[in-house]
Amino acid sequence: MTDSTVRSKLLFEENPIVVDKTLAKVIGLNEAIVLQQVHYWLVYNSRNQINFIDGKYWTYNSIKEWHEQYFDFWSYDTVKRTFQKLEKMGLLISAKFNDDKLDQTKWYTIDYEKLDLLYDEYEKRSAA
Repeated sequence: MTDSTVRSKLLFEENPIVVDKTLAKVIGLNEAIVLQQVHYWLVYNSRNQINFIDGKYWTYNSIKEWHEQYFDFWSYDTVKRTFQKLEKMGLLISAKFNDDKLDQTKWYTIDYEKLDLLYDEYEKRSAA
């Protein structure tokens, strides 16, 4: 098999977005994709011991930056709605830790306990 037989422009040779299908069933596909990306950065920050505030690791970006850097396959409004939905679900916690009061960039962390509760509820419904 030559190199050209295992290639396609549509298959990734860059960092893919991988999502657990159970997570997508529990919270929705778009929400699972965003939550996984936020989790990636929280793990990165934990490993590098950066952005540790109030006992939690945080990551930050504006919605515009999230859209441009990670989710440009969606519309800006879809990215915004997805973050808002995750906050409303209580899975994403947001805060503003910026020194410059004019900087409205949100910082995000995940409520892993809430996520585990949602998973437990899903498991109970699935078993019934």
